[in-house]
Amino acid sequence: MNRNRFYKIIAACIICLFLSSCGFKDIDKRIFVQAIGVDHSGNEEKPFKVTLKLAVPSGSLKEAGTSYTYLSREDSTLAGAIRFLKTHVDKELDFGHTKVLVFDHKILEKDIREALDFFIRRRDIQMISWVAIGDPSAEEVLKVEPKSEMAGSTVLTNLFSGNGVESSYIVSTFLFDTRRKIVESGIEPTIPIIRTNKDRSKLMVNQAYVFTPGKKPVKLTSKHTKIFNLMANRSNKLDIEVKKKDEEFTMSVESAKVKYKIITSPKKPPVLKMKIRVTGIVEESKFKMDPKDLNTYSRLTAQHTKKESLKFLKFLQEENVDPLGFGLRYKATRISNGKRINEWKEMYPNLVFDVTVDAKIRSTGTVE
Repeated sequence: MNRNRFYKIIAACIICLFLSSCGFKDIDKRIFVQAIGVDHSGNEEKPFKVTLKLAVPSGSLKEAGTSYTYLSREDSTLAGAIRFLKTHVDKELDFGHTKVLVFDHKILEKDIREALDFFIRRRDIQMISWVAIGDPSAEEVLKVEPKSEMAGSTVLTNLFSGNGVESSYIVSTFLFDTRRKIVESGIEPTIPIIRTNKDRSKLMVNQAYVFTPGKKPVKLTSKHTKIFNLMANRSNKLDIEVKKKDEEFTMSVESAKVKYKIITSPKKPPVLKMKIRVTGIVEESKFKMDPKDLNTYSRLTAQHTKKESLKFLKFLQEENVDPLGFGLRYKATRISNGKRINEWKEMYPNLVFDVTVDAKIRSTGTVE
């Protein structure tokens, strides 16, 4: 009996040798990185300038207000810059709450894939982080602290998450989605542009870049960005401004749905047939509207939407970019022969767009 007890004690001691302690640091020993900015330094030996936006911990949110600190470092690699910046603080840098990665347009023009590769490989960077382009630079964008910003909740997160502002002018792109669209043929990523005013008191997001590896990025204006969100079925809340001679009104879209298919026939040019359905009410009018003429107003809205949609599609065709993934749809709806993407590249410049818009205005608003 004593011998069995002795063996059990020895076995327990041996098992204890294989136990490991907790390697997680206490929260008071960590400082959270809210966002990361990457600029091109202009120095080819140390091309990357990394800026970290750190949330300063405080005891009370009500008394703290907005409290951030910033670390910057130029280096030849992103990993080296971040590793060196750890020596600038007395706490461990925690990237678990990093939700926004901002790059400047020079990084995008040279090739953003190298910078994205670093963030993709790091296990502590979330793949659902948002990717954006900072104008005039990533560092200046990160250092903007609007009055509406609260400590521990950066305004950049509210811009892209949909939990704060909701706008048809804002494009949100995740890190994993950016990487997927760069690698995948037949579609290009659309990356939002974050701009700041001269006195650095506010941030504006209403434009975007379409990135194609090896080519100069194509900039989408505010109008283009709104139409892109409509066609990509990303936004139901948008407005359509209709102008017809002396009649001018704005339709507030409550629901929108876009469908399309690519039709190819022998000895005929390829056709992309797109059907857009929008439903809403009149939000603003510069003339007296008669509820009996809703069908007329709906027809004017359909004509205007068709005209603007065709302009946008032809703009993408002229710039030879495909952010909506028409090429990917073409590959997915044909039997693979290893040459589909080459067929699409030859076909896209000659593609004919056939757009049909079904607009329905339910009422002229609540004005009686």
